[in-house]
Amino acid sequence: MSNVIDDRRGLIFTINGELDPVYQVESSTWAQPSNRCSIAELPAEIQARIASLKETSQPGAFVKLVQGEVGVYVLVETNIKRMPEAAAEEETILDPSAQPSGTRALAPYDIVVCSKQGAVHGENGEIIDTQEGDCYVLNCQSWGRFFLPPLQEPAFVTTTKSFLLLLEQLHDKNFLSMCPDPAGEALPPDFGPTLPAFAPINCYVLNLSSFQR
Repeated sequence: MSNVIDDRRGLIFTINGELDPVYQVESSTWAQPSNRCSIAELPAEIQARIASLKETSQPGAFVKLVQGEVGVYVLVETNIKRMPEAAAEEETILDPSAQPSGTRALAPYDIVVCSKQGAVHGENGEIIDTQEGDCYVLNCQSWGRFFLPPLQEPAFVTTTKSFLLLLEQLHDKNFLSMCPDPAGEALPPDFGPTLPAFAPINCYVLNLSSFQR
């Protein structure tokens, strides 16, 4: 597709183990300074999970909240590879209400990205520098706003999302991510309506199947 934007650090993902809708988050959105925090500001359980993912070179994990089956996804950007990778299976439970003062608050359906070092082009043409190990918290009110219409979906996205879901069905585990070459829980009531993304991007493709709707 000729109008695909080359945004290699953007996120395209499905949720709930379904092929559609496909959500799209440009790197200029998740890497905004307002989303950034240090690892030390995150809950201890998230810090430990990030350290474990770095040690095992796994791309991410779903962290359940004590409220039930809802939770947050933790992603380590440097571990998202060209080959399909499964999420970490070890379960972590997080109680947001039991965190010490000064801890970055997390809510159901948040996505925590532990970034790599590099540059991102901002929405107004500015350069945003991300540092290795910085974390960005993207809430569902942000990532749930834009979906990729089927007619704009690049072939690599269609193939990759189907491949990740097929692997999940075959192996009964969450195959979380791939960076290709070119059940009951309701979403929060303030999730808001979705709008078409402005243009498709060439990016990471994720299968956030533990997010349910």
